[in-house]
Amino acid sequence: MRKVPAMGDDPNQDWPVSADGGPASVLVCGADALARAEIAEVARAIGLPAEAVGLDADGIARFGRAGPGDILVAELGGCPAGLFDDALSALRRRADRGLPVIVAAPLDRIDAVMGEFGGGDVPILCQPTPGDIAAALVGARGRPFPAVAEGKADELYPQLQNLAEQMAQVARALAQLSQGGQPGADGVSAHALAFRAAPRTEPDVDAAYVRAIIRGRRLRDNYFPAELFADPAWDMLLDLMAARLEGGDVAVSSLCIAAAVPPTTALRWIKTLTDSGLFVRIADPHDGRRVFITLSDAAAAGMLNYLAAARRIASPVA
Repeated sequence: MRKVPAMGDDPNQDWPVSADGGPASVLVCGADALARAEIAEVARAIGLPAEAVGLDADGIARFGRAGPGDILVAELGGCPAGLFDDALSALRRRADRGLPVIVAAPLDRIDAVMGEFGGGDVPILCQPTPGDIAAALVGARGRPFPAVAEGKADELYPQLQNLAEQMAQVARALAQLSQGGQPGADGVSAHALAFRAAPRTEPDVDAAYVRAIIRGRRLRDNYFPAELFADPAWDMLLDLMAARLEGGDVAVSSLCIAAAVPPTTALRWIKTLTDSGLFVRIADPHDGRRVFITLSDAAAAGMLNYLAAARRIASPVA
């Protein structure tokens, strides 16, 4: 693979190559001229040549003509309704060939995008910062990387990869707890000298109680910087638990809002927690490109027993 020095990066950094052996280029296709220009500017800043074109029939046709080593970025904000499905289909065909694709979409289109790509390895961005864009482009080099990228342009890959590994560890620990185990239970450890209450078969928890906990957690933002509570996993678990008790469905976009963090961060966590088995994707029976997110049965059981225990000790905030 040809070495292409990127501005401010390691000169020995590996970048994708195009079919002719030269450095890969980035094709940015979007209806919003400012948004696609910003993505192209970020690509050039990290050393990748980039071209920005409109998201129309001609632009969509270029999806299939982009080189196998080139990175295709589709910015779907403002995409006309008549072209949206065509764009998703063309992106899917390219992704199915194992070629680099990145999709950026506004929150009102994220459900359809997640329905199409959420179970795969296509990076999905929502209202991305320049750092998010740079991280996704770096991830397109073909190294292991989370499917939804988040990060800072001046730190890039090593820090982002470390963050992804930490998230995976947290997700595994949560999954073990939801199944009644302890983190690291498959290894050798001393028994803790602590009383563990037996799970209740009928936890005394209802949706109103869970919603009260969520409101209490939101009060923190009135007294402390929101950045102190940037991990959205617990907020999403609570929201899905409340919805389960109410018998309602939660769309990806709604869960992003409930997470109270930047949408790309929420999407990354949804992906991680789904892969860990805590979340389950459910297809909308009325719209094949829309998915709902729900708790797995094991995660729901863990949440019910935890919340029942918290209620018995009169703990209103979790």
